[in-house]
Amino acid sequence: MKPSKTLLVAVSLLLILALFISHEYRSYSWSYENASLIGVWNGKVAVLKDNTLLILNVTNGQVLKEFPNTSKAFLVGNTISAVSSFRLLNINLEDFTTAELNIPEGIDSAELVFGVSFGNFSLYSTIHPVRGKYIFDVIEYHVCTQNCSVYSFRTPPGSYPMVYTFPKGYILTFETNEVFAKGSAVVLDKNGSFMWNLTTNYAISDFEYSNDTLFFSTGGTEPGGTTIAGGDIYAFSLNGPLKWHIDLGRYDGKFYDWAVAGMKARDDLYAIGYTGRVYVIDFNGTLKRITASPVSMGLKTPSLIKGVKAAKNDLMAFAYTDIKRSGLFREAKGICVCDFKGFKCWKTKKTVGKDIGLG
Repeated sequence: MKPSKTLLVAVSLLLILALFISHEYRSYSWSYENASLIGVWNGKVAVLKDNTLLILNVTNGQVLKEFPNTSKAFLVGNTISAVSSFRLLNINLEDFTTAELNIPEGIDSAELVFGVSFGNFSLYSTIHPVRGKYIFDVIEYHVCTQNCSVYSFRTPPGSYPMVYTFPKGYILTFETNEVFAKGSAVVLDKNGSFMWNLTTNYAISDFEYSNDTLFFSTGGTEPGGTTIAGGDIYAFSLNGPLKWHIDLGRYDGKFYDWAVAGMKARDDLYAIGYTGRVYVIDFNGTLKRITASPVSMGLKTPSLIKGVKAAKNDLMAFAYTDIKRSGLFREAKGICVCDFKGFKCWKTKKTVGKDIGLG
């Protein structure tokens, strides 16, 4: 999640997405204006509004807990890292217990994005913009026990750190709106020790884990949505070797169709393209079928997918936006939910979110 202006997508998008699912796809009944979305986790929504961190019940918007004087917040797993009253707090979303985390020497608190304790080690991330002949950002991860190891990513401006967790470790990477940027990631084990790193042809758009296999997808759009790149699926063994790689552009060459917005592993690997097209891939890397986009079938105008979220074990959902609207930024128009047997799509009475871009 982004820590700044480009840190977070508009809160309305995922709030409404979660409400469609938890209300069995009925209309949403609450929203928060001018709030930044921190994350959605196990029936809870975390938002930052007017320098107050709010933990909300996703079904009715009721405030479960609030933390005033919060300037930054970042969700990693089930923990929120928050800078509140000049203190670095870790908030456990299971029981709302709060612990204060020290900032190690050598980490500039002004550049700090988050700090999270995983018990046997702590993880911190910073961003340092570089402006000069070359313009880029340096995202650093500090993995600290008694001393700290540092992993650096040189990224396009406006990028932000992204941490994925899986049962046997952690993925350190970044997200970006620069569609032609190469992706990279560092894999850590549960103790925070370095295992291996990887690069991808385009920026990483999503991560999944199943049967000791790490799956990465690529895909991205610049904010206006006119340029899209990506469309790779990578499967890596837990200890690093590449098992297989699929370039979906080889199978589906239509413009906009192949870049991957998100994935969900179940009986097969389901990859959702930016038009809502579904690619079903078995765990050996065979493309079994391509399902026509329910968005394209159900709507009169072409649409692009804004984001994919795994809602429950048997559901995934995404928002779509009309690509024929004029203007740099477009408004998401509805929600689709996949039950792995078919799709249901809804047009919302209101727009899902304004000025969300297509990142």
